[in-house]
Amino acid sequence: VACGLDIVGDHWTLLIVRDLLMLGRHEFRDILEGDEGISSNILSDRLAKLQQDGLVASIVHPDNKRRKLYYLTPKGKDLIHIMVAVAGWASKHLHDQVFIPEDRMKLLQSGTNKFIRHTLDELAQWEQQYGITKTN
Repeated sequence: VACGLDIVGDHWTLLIVRDLLMLGRHEFRDILEGDEGISSNILSDRLAKLQQDGLVASIVHPDNKRRKLYYLTPKGKDLIHIMVAVAGWASKHLHDQVFIPEDRMKLLQSGTNKFIRHTLDELAQWEQQYGITKTN
């Protein structure tokens, strides 16, 4: 647990992973504009750390070479099991404080494996759209 928390244990890292994994946010500004209010310097720092740790990679944005699109590597995608477990726990025990988009909640309620498959399929489609291969 301690070794894993060294990589994903700060306040912002799993929220960034969540945005990339489940909310379709792949641009710096989209992540920055999330409800949690991360500052730009912290977001830059965490994205750099996630890239250094091999959980996130980036490509040049096809519409603007000065921007990047961030995406999860296979190592980063493996965090989906932790994310689903945390979301399920929060939904069960903090239900009055938790907002999970209705479509995601229905999918989650249909079963963990179905949710994971659907989420990873969505990511694969996004990656295919932007020419990201397994080696990128």
